[in-house]
Amino acid sequence: MTTILYVEDNDDHVFMMTQRLRRHGIQLRHVETGEKALLSAMWDPPAAVLLDINLPGLGGLSVLRRLRADPATHALPVIVVSASVQEQARASAMEAGADAFVAKPVDFGQLMDVLSSWLPAQKGGDRP
Repeated sequence: MTTILYVEDNDDHVFMMTQRLRRHGIQLRHVETGEKALLSAMWDPPAAVLLDINLPGLGGLSVLRRLRADPATHALPVIVVSASVQEQARASAMEAGADAFVAKPVDFGQLMDVLSSWLPAQKGGDRP
């Protein structure tokens, strides 16, 4: 089973995402803060990271920049999942190093399309 790190502080979102992705053979490892996300990604690298922007403490964009700056995590696929649908939020996420941006509420068809392009187990190959 593919494991994805999900960085989200809203329990309802975590529950929904866990249930939906499990049906597709994806296990979520959940953390609720940016600091925990960095530790988790470094100690047990996931296949990808789903990252909320608005987190308590260290924000999502700071987490993303740190993941990209660290040689151990710089190549992890990071998909930003955010309730902010303004173009500036998307542009900031992409500038910080996001591989993709998915707006909340999550369209699971769109999310699965994005994940299938970044998860080798989902497409049988390497990252594009």
